[in-house]
Amino acid sequence: MAIYDIRCKDVARFLATGPKTLSEIGDRLHQLYPSLDPRGSYVREVLTDWNPFLVKVDGVFKLSDLGRALISLPGREGNELTEDERAFMLGVMMLDERQRKIICELILTGRSSASDAWVINQTRRCLKDLGLL
Repeated sequence: MAIYDIRCKDVARFLATGPKTLSEIGDRLHQLYPSLDPRGSYVREVLTDWNPFLVKVDGVFKLSDLGRALISLPGREGNELTEDERAFMLGVMMLDERQRKIICELILTGRSSASDAWVINQTRRCLKDLGLL
């Protein structure tokens, strides 16, 4: 249930209008963030398949219970995170045991003893985007 990119919230906010295909999500993300490849593995994996705010049913993505909770908070797709969104997303990140350990180490010491450098770097980036580092 880890979050490796805060743009997961933008995907959830986009899905507030109804279920979407991967292609529709990729196209929308590319509109918001032109450097993202709409058909790339990052969109396919990190921002959709691994996104705790979504579930995939019959080839389309819908909001999970967490996603419905997130979109009930103040905020808009593509905008800076609101304080409510920041707190919610940090809480979701802390639900994942591996990520929780990394978060604690990064906040306390600025580095982590975890073996997966990609997860550490993504978590660090999320914490910076959340304004915690």
